[in-house]
Amino acid sequence: MRKTTTFLSSLVALGTAGLIGPAATIQAQETPPPAGTLQTPTVHVVVRGETLWDLATRYLGDPYLWPQIYRMNTLVVEDPHWIFPGEELRLEPLAEVEGDPGLIEVEPEVIDQEEVRRGEPEVEAPPPVAPRPPPTETAPTVFLRNRDAGRGLATRRTSDVYRYRSLRPGDFYAAGFLTEDEQLPWADVLGNVGTPTLGNLTASSSARIFNEIEVHAPASAVYQVGDSLLVASLTREVRDWGWVVMPTGLAMVTSVAGSNVRAEVVTQFGRISDGQFALPVEHYNDPGNIVPVPVENGMIGEVIAARDITPIPNHRDVVFINLGASDGVSLGDIYEVLRPIGDEETPVTAEMEQVSLLQIVHVREHSASGLLVNILDLGTGPGAEVRLVRKMPS
Repeated sequence: MRKTTTFLSSLVALGTAGLIGPAATIQAQETPPPAGTLQTPTVHVVVRGETLWDLATRYLGDPYLWPQIYRMNTLVVEDPHWIFPGEELRLEPLAEVEGDPGLIEVEPEVIDQEEVRRGEPEVEAPPPVAPRPPPTETAPTVFLRNRDAGRGLATRRTSDVYRYRSLRPGDFYAAGFLTEDEQLPWADVLGNVGTPTLGNLTASSSARIFNEIEVHAPASAVYQVGDSLLVASLTREVRDWGWVVMPTGLAMVTSVAGSNVRAEVVTQFGRISDGQFALPVEHYNDPGNIVPVPVENGMIGEVIAARDITPIPNHRDVVFINLGASDGVSLGDIYEVLRPIGDEETPVTAEMEQVSLLQIVHVREHSASGLLVNILDLGTGPGAEVRLVRKMPS
């Protein structure tokens, strides 16, 4: 906004044309505060709707710097795509000095020798800061193996390393499950309605979110407009446990003509194509924000198989365990995966150590699907022992 003096404004009003040109160049502008005068807070409390992208834009001036905020808050933020209201995120790294991070480096004061020679009193240098004594016990890390603690350490790691996150509908529907040799009423997915399916029998028809797919319902099924369907692939068969069901999306029925059904894709977990199958979705009993409570000597089972065939299970992968609703398993329960302590040089003992944590996201009668929410070490494979460490209140 520009300001002119009252005197110049009067001249303009009188029409003094000879003074208008030069007078207009005499202006006063409001200058913005110099850069660096605004203090950036060291901690930000997340509110609904915020993302790391937004916080990087606000505090760092560049949304592409969001990884800096994520790296400073890995104990709070498990997945950088999701931050939640109430979480406290650090915006500045902790001050560290080579050696002991708890010490503050003191720069020695420079004494002007010329002033000393002129008789000025010599400035006494500050006494040196004594280093802290070394810690008597090394702080635990995610890869630390305390071979003397056994199962007790596994329980302590559960609360020290992993921060519980409430279950979400997407976790439930995307998890997948084992059919347990049950004959489910699968419908055949014929493909995207907008793609001709009879013109080229070798072509594959894919559908994306908000596309319509055509489904051929089994004779025993009755679909209505508005019904929700789970679209999935049957990837492989596990001995004694049936087929592995890999969900690819959710679709809502838009029209029904006998066994010919059309449905709109409303959620997508993977590639939806012809040759897949559809099934009415299960009811999801939302546990809300209830937090499971620690238990002692919890129920023990074992890992059946991983949903995905990968050399090493990764964070957020799904594994199946041989405990289900008949054993009292509930959505949101936390299980630890254990292995015997020992290696090629040390004989295997009866003590166990924790290698990962599973959050139960889908439950069937005799099996359950667990989401890998924390990985401490290798060992989450078929036959690995699992033990209940936190139980959802009934």
